[in-house]
Amino acid sequence: MPTVLRQRGFDIRIRTDDHNPPHVHVVKGGEEVVILLAVGFDDPEIRENRGMIRSNIRSAMDLVTANNDELLSRWRQIHP
Repeated sequence: MPTVLRQRGFDIRIRTDDHNPPHVHVVKGGEEVVILLAVGFDDPEIRENRGMIRSNIRSAMDLVTANNDELLSRWRQIHP
């Protein structure tokens, strides 16, 4: 699972053999949250929390929201 962005201690990853809708796996330490990317006028939203604490989820959401267009572009490159 390639890391497509690394910032503030978070690794944002996109699996190469994953499924729609476009989403990223945000990892920090042993914690992970899966966030659906914003498409069109939607906002990113949490699909699944795998043990990430609330403060890290907020930071992960801020990071994904700020980089949504770039992350969506990378998703589309990996999943044409």
